[in-house]
Amino acid sequence: MVTRQDIIDRLSQLGYETEEPDNDFIDFELLKYTNYTLNYCNITEVPEIVEPRLIDRICSEILMFLNDSGKLTGFDFDIAVKKIKEGDTTIDYSIGAGEKTPEARFNEMVKMLERGYDKWLTPFRRLHW
Repeated sequence: MVTRQDIIDRLSQLGYETEEPDNDFIDFELLKYTNYTLNYCNITEVPEIVEPRLIDRICSEILMFLNDSGKLTGFDFDIAVKKIKEGDTTIDYSIGAGEKTPEARFNEMVKMLERGYDKWLTPFRRLHW
């Protein structure tokens, strides 16, 4: 089960430190995307294998909303070009770093977080009679 703390931890990994006022927004996005997932698949519990993708999808929505609304303060846009290593997987967001603005790299990182979410859900879809 995905919790608010899971999302806060992932946002921290991505370079955004949450504050107390963010908690209500995080809870709303968590509820919204959990309900979306359950409704899309016609299931009653989010599969464990989908949880990391759900966390990334929620984080992408939060970061994009905060950026678009001008509330993304204290975010280091250059963090989007550093390597992230989790287990045996390394993600490098710095492709084309010399040609693009930090905000363009940020937008690419956010799109990468949200990309393919529905494809991950498709194997778990069930018929609803």
